[in-house]
Amino acid sequence: MYQESRFNPKARSFAGAQGLLQVMPRTGRQLGYSNLTRPENGVAAGVAYMDWLEQRFPARLDLAEKLYFTLAAYNAGHGHVEDARRLAERLGKDPDKWFGNVEEAMLLLSRPEYARQARYGYVRGAEPVKYVRQIKNRYLGYVSALEEEEG
Repeated sequence: MYQESRFNPKARSFAGAQGLLQVMPRTGRQLGYSNLTRPENGVAAGVAYMDWLEQRFPARLDLAEKLYFTLAAYNAGHGHVEDARRLAERLGKDPDKWFGNVEEAMLLLSRPEYARQARYGYVRGAEPVKYVRQIKNRYLGYVSALEEEEG
């Protein structure tokens, strides 16, 4: 939520995403939610969308990896993440691991020679890569702070 809106329920992106979890109005409507700037609606829509995305990745994936793919898809779209997974495999990388594998392929999808070969085409690959890394690092910071408090 911090990554998306800095906890501002009235936030709106340049692309039109709204609310605490920056859900596109069309996506919200497809999931049965409107008025996404109301915190309860925006959060419910964002969680429902994350759940929808998470279910599209193979069940065999490690839970942490599935979370990284879901976060990347939340940022860039499921199709672009699947393109990156296919590209990672073609490059001899592990399509089931985000860090050091699919994230590297995602970066390549912003280059024309790779984007032309991808089903969903060009993606600003640095954005989902940065997004996932920042969320992971923030989470680890929270865990560290809790451990210090408890210790």
